[in-house]
Amino acid sequence: MNYFLLAGTAAENGVSNVDLILEYVIYAAIIVVGLFVLALLRRAGRLPKHGELKKQLAAFIGELETFRRSAASLTRYQFFRRVSKLLYRADKLEFITAQMSDKERDGDIGSASLLIQNARDLISPYKYGKRDSADLAGFTEAIEKVKDAAQIIDNIIARDSELKARRSKKNES
Repeated sequence: MNYFLLAGTAAENGVSNVDLILEYVIYAAIIVVGLFVLALLRRAGRLPKHGELKKQLAAFIGELETFRRSAASLTRYQFFRRVSKLLYRADKLEFITAQMSDKERDGDIGSASLLIQNARDLISPYKYGKRDSADLAGFTEAIEKVKDAAQIIDNIIARDSELKARRSKKNES
């Protein structure tokens, strides 16, 4: 009934039905594209699960160890670029863990975030000038800090699986 009323009003105003239908199809396409963009933004902004975080920490540890082994053969510019990338990665991991800690209200994840921040603080002096000393002890300490953070996340994963098993056992009985 609404369509006939709309078509009648459009005919009175000199607008053809094809133009009107085309206009509504365009509006519908804009709405669908907008919903798709919103879904992508929501997915990009979500926090990782504990297992994903563990994988990210393991990859970061691998990058730190690779850098420590190959640091002597890098030019000054390559050294600067790699340290900058490592600092960015540490900042990102620290932010993610801090957000997870706040969201889940979990002090253990907050401890992991603090350890990652300490590791970042150990790496940051190498960005500008500490390269000449060729002493990469800060990277060794940073690797240990990140390994400790990964161990905390492992403990959280074990705790979560234990709680899940306990809940399923409780629901069965």
